[in-house]
Amino acid sequence: MALVENKTMGARAVLAVALLLFSVFSMVGCSGEVSVDQKFVDLYVEMRVIDMTYGKDAPMGRLVRQDALKAAGYTREKFLAKTDEILNDERQWVPFQKAVNARLDTLLAPPPENAVAADTSAKKPPVNISPSRKVMPQMPAHKGGVR
Repeated sequence: MALVENKTMGARAVLAVALLLFSVFSMVGCSGEVSVDQKFVDLYVEMRVIDMTYGKDAPMGRLVRQDALKAAGYTREKFLAKTDEILNDERQWVPFQKAVNARLDTLLAPPPENAVAADTSAKKPPVNISPSRKVMPQMPAHKGGVR
């Protein structure tokens, strides 16, 4: 009977040590997570928005991109090199992409209710226009506008 109790005590001790080692190694794995440069994330998102707004070849887009890079303290070459570095390293890419998605979510999210209330309190109330005074679209009398 004592032999059976010693075996179960030994098995419990081995199990406890295994769980302890597993938890220690899992914490070490979490601490190795790559931090993301939020300034670069903001610049990356801004550059993509500029590309979508002005196009890749427009002269105005080029000027706006240069201003955005200059404001963030990057040259075009440094920006492209850092982007390539992130793209080529999976450990950096996944956290970076999560940060970019989070930044886009903040840009696309509707403003909080209290921010809307603060903005409208400073403005004049909207003027109600009666339906008779509203500008109605002018439709042609015949299809194509030809009689």
